[in-house]
Amino acid sequence: MDAWKQKKSLMKGTKYVTTLSPMEREVLGTLTSTVSEALIKRCQSAPKDELAELTGMPSGHKDAPEDPSLARLLPDFERAGDEEYEGDNQLLRSLHENDICRGKLTNLQVINQALGPTGSVNVAVAPDELDAWVQGLNDLRLYLAAGEVTGGPDAEQQRSELVAWLAYCQGTLVDAAMGQLPDDVHDAGRPDT
Repeated sequence: MDAWKQKKSLMKGTKYVTTLSPMEREVLGTLTSTVSEALIKRCQSAPKDELAELTGMPSGHKDAPEDPSLARLLPDFERAGDEEYEGDNQLLRSLHENDICRGKLTNLQVINQALGPTGSVNVAVAPDELDAWVQGLNDLRLYLAAGEVTGGPDAEQQRSELVAWLAYCQGTLVDAAMGQLPDDVHDAGRPDT
């Protein structure tokens, strides 16, 4: 993949552009679909709360996901060492987890829409889509990094390379949004592919 670049035009405004290889486009599309499906399945499996339905209050899971990848995307609301009150974490999770999932799904949908249905390897992101891309790429990276790997050292190496590629993609997008940096800075973090 080429490092993201900021492209300014009088007619079309500012865009952030890159060119992916066909394989990179396919991998990015597959990852967004995989993570989206996992989040949707999590929301759909939430227990129904009759009182919440009557009052219109949101309701969802009370316990963290068992899947380590989803648990990384949907961590507890309390950290070790925080003052604890019995049930607070469960209450917060049941009230907010579905909204958090909805936000993550929206970000992943923005990435999918930019990839487009035609299979183009040229990607352009508008400034108002920038946050969704950065957050979506971060979620993909975290989901992949936290998952269990089966298949031995080769599978672990491939996952490490994919996580590094997602970090590079995210990092160069942030660099482009902050302004042009010298090419040697971009190339220093570029994974060998």
